[in-house]
Amino acid sequence: MRIIVSTAVAVALAVAVAGPVSAAPGDVYKSKKAECKARAAKMDFGVHLIKKNRWVNDCIAGRHSM
Repeated sequence: MRIIVSTAVAVALAVAVAGPVSAAPGDVYKSKKAECKARAAKMDFGVHLIKKNRWVNDCIAGRHSM
């Protein structure tokens, strides 16, 4: 019984110390990609899809200021 109580206390303490968890990395990537795609849609790339995709990837990486 004592082991169960001490384990429960240890888990509660670990959760309390960890604090709030931020968004998953995949969520951040998806939101940045959507934002960069929206910005790229406003630009005039015409039929140059590869250039547009390269620009979106650079935007996600932070090479184009927001």
